[in-house]
Amino acid sequence: MSTILTGARARFSLDGVKVGYATGVTVREVITYEPVKVLDSIQVKEHAPIDYDVSMTADMIRIVGDTLKSKGWLPKQGTSPEDHLTNILNSGSLSATIEDRHTNQVVMTVEGVKISERNTTISARGVVGKNVTFVAIRARDESDLS
Repeated sequence: MSTILTGARARFSLDGVKVGYATGVTVREVITYEPVKVLDSIQVKEHAPIDYDVSMTADMIRIVGDTLKSKGWLPKQGTSPEDHLTNILNSGSLSATIEDRHTNQVVMTVEGVKISERNTTISARGVVGKNVTFVAIRARDESDLS
């Protein structure tokens, strides 16, 4: 059995619900280091870690009637700006998982996920796509999960 994870084997879920017609997912982890520069030296003494940042993007096919808002993943607008703000403030965070559907092993969990941006692409004679950007708290791969 091959141990290579391919797109055909990968399953993407949000809060345990498989994201139908997902065509790609990118998870980005960044550790920011600040160079420690001191007087009387041309060289950096060390790089001090100051930040850990996680973001994620997902590409999906647009399915009529199956929206991010209908699933509760993106806050609804409401009938007024006040409703919209209240819905945003009351929206919780999600958990995203990528699993190998062949072995049912979770290969990555992204925690504290919130949708920060949604883009829709429509072209003549093409399938309508969505690109969704997420912010998150942490990403853990299978080495962190075992």
